[in-house]
Amino acid sequence: MRLTIAIVAFILAVPATAQTLPPIELKYASYALTEDGVLLDYFGEERRVRLRSTGSVSPWVIRALLATEDRDFYNHDGVSLKGLGRAMLESLTGNTQGGSTLTMQLARNLFLSHERSISRKLREIDLARELEKKFSKDEILLLYLNTVYFGGGTYGIWAAAQEYFQKNPADLTIIESCLLVGLLQSPENYLPTKYPDRALRRRNLVLHNLVDVGRLREEEYQRLRREGLGLNPRPRIGGHFAEWVRREAETILSAKGQSLYRDQLRIVTTLDSRMQIALEAAVEEQWKELPENMQDVHVGAIMTDVHSGAVRALMGGNPEAPVRGLNRAVQSRRQPGSAFKPFLYASLLEQGYTLATPIANSPLVVDSGTAREWRPMNYSDNGSGVAVPMYFALRHSLNLVAAHAMMELTTPERVAAFAARMGIRSPLPAYPSLALGTGEVTAVEMAEAFGSFASMGKRSKPFFITRIENEHTRVLYRARPDTATVLDSATAFIITDAMRAVIDSGTATSVRRFYAGPAAGKTGTSQQSADAWFVGYTPSQVLAVWAGYDNPARKLSGAFRTGGAICAPIWGRCMARISRFAIQDSSFTFPSTVEYRTLCNETGLLATDDCPDTALYPVNTRLLPNECNEHGGGWWIFGW
Repeated sequence: MRLTIAIVAFILAVPATAQTLPPIELKYASYALTEDGVLLDYFGEERRVRLRSTGSVSPWVIRALLATEDRDFYNHDGVSLKGLGRAMLESLTGNTQGGSTLTMQLARNLFLSHERSISRKLREIDLARELEKKFSKDEILLLYLNTVYFGGGTYGIWAAAQEYFQKNPADLTIIESCLLVGLLQSPENYLPTKYPDRALRRRNLVLHNLVDVGRLREEEYQRLRREGLGLNPRPRIGGHFAEWVRREAETILSAKGQSLYRDQLRIVTTLDSRMQIALEAAVEEQWKELPENMQDVHVGAIMTDVHSGAVRALMGGNPEAPVRGLNRAVQSRRQPGSAFKPFLYASLLEQGYTLATPIANSPLVVDSGTAREWRPMNYSDNGSGVAVPMYFALRHSLNLVAAHAMMELTTPERVAAFAARMGIRSPLPAYPSLALGTGEVTAVEMAEAFGSFASMGKRSKPFFITRIENEHTRVLYRARPDTATVLDSATAFIITDAMRAVIDSGTATSVRRFYAGPAAGKTGTSQQSADAWFVGYTPSQVLAVWAGYDNPARKLSGAFRTGGAICAPIWGRCMARISRFAIQDSSFTFPSTVEYRTLCNETGLLATDDCPDTALYPVNTRLLPNECNEHGGGWWIFGW
């Protein structure tokens, strides 16, 4: 023991070796937040975000840190005689550890390896003294808190507070602060998510250190030690969304001379964490119902805000899909099948047709005998041969009716132009088969286009990033919503009214097993079930869901081969969860230019008392149809 003290005394008596501090090169990350303030992801080599002031840290963190790691912090020049004596004694016994001041620990973390040797300890001492000369005690504390490792790949107090408690460091409670400080001795061994009992014992030891230094009363300690860890780990959600944000942010920043990895940036996204969790849970539940041979089916799903286009939730693949791969919500172009029909029928409504307009439900052949011959068929029958109202055809997704409508009431070019106006940016083939959705589109386009119906005619382009700030909170980028009025509100409401029936009594009734609120939408299944869709909306959100295989040669099968069977339940489950926490409008906006009128189902015109088959439909009063002239009540002679 005397030898140890003599060695310590000698070391302290020898002047520190003159040296220039190496440059401090910490790897800080940019990070993304959800709209509701949840940390989404980091963009950098390490999970470390720099705090710029100790005032941004709970006082309990600093009190617990000093009580546990360096009680003489404010009284030494970087080296503690008492601590160094303990360290030298352990070195002589072959266990070089302990005894380091905060400044020495900082020097080791910044500049040295964790090699256990006397020579390394001596260099650590020299560097600690140099740090004390260059920085104030507060600056050393701040640098320490930004540097240290908290386990689980997390560096610095900011990231630790977020990872374990979803809090900013300033908001940490006494027991949360003590838990984090306790991790510093051996982060992986005390990892609370893996070893909760160890973490609890270590936290309570740190708590008692506060009693030892007079920062906590014994009775308070006895109360606090009985509390649990109180963990609230950051949810790992929205991986495909975060990856897409990374790509978009890189594009935005490169044009401004900024770097996502060099500059420490804060990206505020449009994602709503609760809606994302709802979507992921809905997909997970649906996947559990699929047979084993369909577990590798993929999903592309995207939810946007009806009024702004802000993307609130996204799934770019099935629950096992890697986030750095193909994003099927924004990159995959697939045939929408019957989910395209609302564009066809809405374009007809815009031309003055009504939901009662009768359209043939009978077989037809287009371009017979040519290479482009087309023979459409209904999903479950060959057509009744009787004309049916447009409303009925949309509700039951009758292919033959859609084909007749395209051939007899409009043109492929006109329908393609209408869809493009609504938000479909992919090139669409101007062929008659477009009526059945043979053009290829993305889920994000379908969400935008159906959102134009939901918002009563206003198209809002989906966006992912609200703003990007530098570490000084200066705004480098702010989103400017891209919106335009593309459809009159009457047409939007009337097609919405028809698509409500799709959910209530048509091909998407599976939605009602889960969700009872206001909703409209359309199922879609492409040829031979290569693609399944459901695109639906409430007055507040629109959600497009696609399911299928990356290789379109592989087909959906069994009971899950249609959009109504595999996609609509995902939609219903998701919206049911959202309705528990998000205030929803009780109904769609009713335009002043819409009235409910009795129409003749045989002519589509305003019904007379003599029309044999009538129903009540919403009509555009600016395009009010004529009175039916095919059904009369007999001769009327003046004076009789």
